[in-house]
Amino acid sequence: MSQSGERLKSGQLGTADVTASTVANIGPGIDFYFGFGVVAATAGVAAPLTILAATVAVALLAFTVAEFTRAEPSAGSFITYVETGLGARAGVATALLVTVGYTVAIASVFTMSGGLVAMTLAQFTSWHPWWGPFTVVLTAGAIWLTARGVKLSTVAVGAAVVVQVAIMLAVCLLVLVDQRAALSAIPFSWAHLTGGLAGLSAGFPLALFMFIGWENGPSLAEEARDPRRTIPRALYLSVAIAAVLLVFFAYATITGFRYNVSSIGRSSVPFLTMADHYLGGAAILAWIAGILSVLATLIAGADSQSRLLFDGGRTGLLPAKLGHVHSRSGTPVNALLFMTAAGLGIIGIWWVSHLVTGDTGSMDPVGLYAECSTMATIVILFVYFLTMLSLPVFMWRRHRASFSLLRHVVIPVLGSATLIVPFVELCQPGQPAPYNAFPFIALALVAAIAVIAWLVVRRHPHAGAGEGAEA
Repeated sequence: MSQSGERLKSGQLGTADVTASTVANIGPGIDFYFGFGVVAATAGVAAPLTILAATVAVALLAFTVAEFTRAEPSAGSFITYVETGLGARAGVATALLVTVGYTVAIASVFTMSGGLVAMTLAQFTSWHPWWGPFTVVLTAGAIWLTARGVKLSTVAVGAAVVVQVAIMLAVCLLVLVDQRAALSAIPFSWAHLTGGLAGLSAGFPLALFMFIGWENGPSLAEEARDPRRTIPRALYLSVAIAAVLLVFFAYATITGFRYNVSSIGRSSVPFLTMADHYLGGAAILAWIAGILSVLATLIAGADSQSRLLFDGGRTGLLPAKLGHVHSRSGTPVNALLFMTAAGLGIIGIWWVSHLVTGDTGSMDPVGLYAECSTMATIVILFVYFLTMLSLPVFMWRRHRASFSLLRHVVIPVLGSATLIVPFVELCQPGQPAPYNAFPFIALALVAAIAVIAWLVVRRHPHAGAGEGAEA
């Protein structure tokens, strides 16, 4: 491990660019398509309340990260803030948790890039292709575009998000017009929440996962114009936009299914089932919107995650080879290639494991997407918690003159409290395989990472010193 002085090209992105990239990384299309069915099955007709609860939690987390960014913008985001607040060992641990958690998360996106294309072809043609080759080709194309430069990839992502959202909004409006006689406020009524607080809690982890990607902006800080203003604005705007879209999509879907949440739960992709019912052949537009959403999330996620790995590499918290940028494009190509290889490797291991066990009947992309999403969420929750814990220490040690008890203690504590619910729900016993093993895998991973972090800092006492954050 070593430290490099390499930097990303500054001043390329404005608030609109970062907001578009963050909304794309949140993925209001892909996450809603494949997540809302479970939320509705657990929370019932009032499922939008679960999304609103997740919005509150994400807003608290976003506020905390925004406070860090106002003080010291850095491409390292979580890694930088935990390291500067809690020390090098915590920084190495966070870097490794970020590497594992977000790589598993993006493996789910790689899966659905080809999976949804294969599903679309099977839906509208007589061809039922295997999704694997599509995943490899589309992932390679998206990474190639990302490697060309952050400005180009952000423009492409922005265009894809606009088209995707326009199509989904059009589908929802057509459904609501058709069902205008049945419109009501029932989806926002606590009385119609299945199981009350228990139902809200059960769907909360997946509703929270719908927002993962909100942290995209801070990792683009080094390439943004006036990052102390641009990144916080983009954070708040993107969370607000995603929340409005997800709640609206949820309301329209519940209405489109005529408040029959059992039917929503039985559908693998409720939004597409609804589009097929109301639009007939024109529903192909909704399928295309889903594909655009997956690809936009893939590109935006690759941009964000590669910069986290890059910053960890250049500061000595991760292997130094990750901390290099391409001389012409200014992109962290090594980090991109590592992330891509690791993500595709996870898919390959999953595929081989199913062949070995003979469980080939469940080798569908939706199953792998759900498994990777759940495992990634558990690991990423640890990263969120460390970040909340770091803010008061960080501000007290480095920016004591602007320290605020409300902003830098109370709000992070509230944010940490919201993480208890998804931890409990994701780690409760009695879940079906392989979900019942995920909590134990996560705990073993955290223990191993703690040991590795201790050894790394012992061998390299200056790891993380001279962090690349802007003063």
